[in-house]
Amino acid sequence: MKTLLTHIGRRIASAVYHSQEFTLWLPGMVVLSVLAFTVFGALTPMTGDALAWLAELPSLCAYAAAALGASWVMKKLYLHDIDTQQEVALHAAARDGDAGARWLLIKDRLETFACIILAFAFFWPAR
Repeated sequence: MKTLLTHIGRRIASAVYHSQEFTLWLPGMVVLSVLAFTVFGALTPMTGDALAWLAELPSLCAYAAAALGASWVMKKLYLHDIDTQQEVALHAAARDGDAGARWLLIKDRLETFACIILAFAFFWPAR
């Protein structure tokens, strides 16, 4: 039982480590933006719109996290996602002057950018 709990704890720690952008940095940026808004907002008069925007900020960040996660899933499932070893080899070949490797890296970045744009278009909150 203890080894099972240790294994589960390691898997959770690994998942948190590999998704730091969503589990650590995004909530941290929300806290920093709320603190900055509170500190700098105290210098100027706050209106109802500013308070509403501040209250809406965590949900917008959740939309952004969902959109980034969905774009990663789209890229992984429907497009050719280059793994780390392939990418290192392609970068080495592009440094050596291989135009095909350079084009493949550019195409991969354009696909990733297109997935992010499509996911943000899908998750954009309606007004």
